[in-house]
Amino acid sequence: MQPQELRKFYDELISCIDEITTQIEEVSSFETKYGHKPDQQWEYRAKKKLRISMQFATKVEAINKPLPKSYDQRYQDHFMRILLEELGPTALKKIQAEASTIARSESNE
Repeated sequence: MQPQELRKFYDELISCIDEITTQIEEVSSFETKYGHKPDQQWEYRAKKKLRISMQFATKVEAINKPLPKSYDQRYQDHFMRILLEELGPTALKKIQAEASTIARSESNE
């Protein structure tokens, strides 16, 4: 799924969770207020849907969060940014192309 699709799916899940929670609270309040016996089957199904929706939302939320970068990744990001600032884009691309050429020639040996 694309990030925007995941976001839309997550928003729909949150809306569904809110709606189910509201319905459970309203039914419980109504039953208490008017002395009706709780519909245990309905409550079971509603809570099961709520649990499943919450599990999906948690998984989607985890997918949307980027994994923390390792020290090496952060080092490389900062190193390349500093090189770019110091050398400029043209010189940096030339150095990267030369390093790539050397690496390819060494791997063919």
